[in-house]
Amino acid sequence: MPAINVAEFPAFLRAYRWTNVNHASRGYPGDTFPDFPWIQSLEGRGVRIVAKGVITACPTDYLREILAWGAGKNDPGMKFEAGLGNVSLIVILQQVVASLEQPLAAIDAALKIPGFGLTYASKLLRFFDPGRYGSLDRRIRLALLKADLLPKIHDSYKSSMIEGYVKFQTLCESLVFELESKGICRPECNLPSAASATGWRIADVEMALFTWADRGLQTEKGNQFETVNPDI
Repeated sequence: MPAINVAEFPAFLRAYRWTNVNHASRGYPGDTFPDFPWIQSLEGRGVRIVAKGVITACPTDYLREILAWGAGKNDPGMKFEAGLGNVSLIVILQQVVASLEQPLAAIDAALKIPGFGLTYASKLLRFFDPGRYGSLDRRIRLALLKADLLPKIHDSYKSSMIEGYVKFQTLCESLVFELESKGICRPECNLPSAASATGWRIADVEMALFTWADRGLQTEKGNQFETVNPDI
């Protein structure tokens, strides 16, 4: 894997692309710069849920939409629906919202949602608080592992997922700091920006890392990687 060079992050964000069959079925074009329509919608609604403080109506359909946006290969939607009767979803989400200032507690709570492994638990945090969190899917995990920037995460152990995600979040924070210290501004787009001079949020850094990971892995493995869904 090539080294991470934050000077390339503006170009990486501009090159970000995420689309699947669910985009069209939900009435959205693919998520590309500068519009990112479905991301913008999920972000806006997630931030509003958090802003209320107390969740009085469970946003079950919103969680279904996050699953549809990611389009996981192993169909986490089935696990989500099957597990709904075994948990109090509104209680779990309230725990997530209450823990957003503490990354370890926040990801721990999000992982309690049926069908939400590390990929989707982190997506929920990303849409709830894009200033503080990014999504950690398998594509980024693999690339960071190859670059010796993240340990191997074992999905069968919750403690490993939590530890790995907290390290990822810390890495993203350090990258935001580096972008700010070098005065590298985030390109203008339809997503809200941070209040800092450069405008980078953790979620924006994660999107840049997604492009970095995709390009690096494709360079290593050729087009074979394109057949692998990163959100399994």
